[in-house]
Amino acid sequence: MKVTDVFTRKSEESIIDIVESIACDSPRVFQVNIMNSGSLVPGVPCNFEVEVPALVSRRGVQGIKTDGLPKPLIAYILRDRVAPVETELEAYEAGSRELLLQLIMMDPWTRSKEQAEKLLEDILNLPFNKEMKEHYK
Repeated sequence: MKVTDVFTRKSEESIIDIVESIACDSPRVFQVNIMNSGSLVPGVPCNFEVEVPALVSRRGVQGIKTDGLPKPLIAYILRDRVAPVETELEAYEAGSRELLLQLIMMDPWTRSKEQAEKLLEDILNLPFNKEMKEHYK
């Protein structure tokens, strides 16, 4: 391979094509991660990101509304993706150690309350987590 081959070979990264679509106003559809504004995936909260097809051009990234997902999958997303994030944010805003413990208890790898309490204490007692320990009462 010649050195010039590196510069003439098309990249396999989709970000290059996305930038080209925006910079050169070359409209194309890509699979992207964007906020679920406009209910692009019905049933998923609008303040969460979703991976959907989108038209990309000089006008920006415009998500294409999907038909949605099967109800069991939406239930999984809400339980395993949305609920933990909401709990984590609430714990932070309230400075609540109890909510952090509930967050750990949501994890399927957690086997007992004692295990969760120990993990939380171990994390909070790490030297670089001093501010975190002070925040969560």
